[in-house]
Amino acid sequence: MTSRADTPDRIIAAARELMTEKGLLEVSLAEISQRAGTNIALVSYYFGNREGLMLALAEADGARATAHLARLLAAELSPSEKIEAHIRGLIDAYFERPYLHRLLQKLLREGSSEVSARIGAALVEPTAQARRTTIDQGMASGEFREVDASLLSFAIDGACSHIFSSEAGRRAVLGKGDIDRELKDRYVQTVSQLVIEGLLAR
Repeated sequence: MTSRADTPDRIIAAARELMTEKGLLEVSLAEISQRAGTNIALVSYYFGNREGLMLALAEADGARATAHLARLLAAELSPSEKIEAHIRGLIDAYFERPYLHRLLQKLLREGSSEVSARIGAALVEPTAQARRTTIDQGMASGEFREVDASLLSFAIDGACSHIFSSEAGRRAVLGKGDIDRELKDRYVQTVSQLVIEGLLAR
């Protein structure tokens, strides 16, 4: 028997499952409530509204990514190895949660000022700072050439996320819309090589 305290987690899990299965952000609260075995009134009770639920989902998923970054910064790896591991972690996160990048962008662009600020402070800024720190270390050691680490952060984001943005786009370029593990791993290798080769000092 599940307790009332489990209800918010069940609602978040239901939203996550449905958005992954459908490949859409626009899953109704009625569908989410039905999958969670609860009712819409409890969604409102725990999260306030749909935006509150989407924020809770983004923060729950994003917390895994920021924890990975913290461990990576503390690891005894070269800057190149850290960048490669970060790219793999980011692409793995989008593979497991294919809605995540679109959800974050939607909350940043269309969310209330409070919600967009929370996403920026909790997820965007720590990620960008971790990348800057790693790239700065690489430049200081002579491993990396001089680059604008902040602008490169946008390039890494775009490279890691774009393949997940459109099934139709994947079908047009790759001949298939699905992303399996083999394709995901090849994409990790391609993006890692592109970024790291561009960073290395000659």
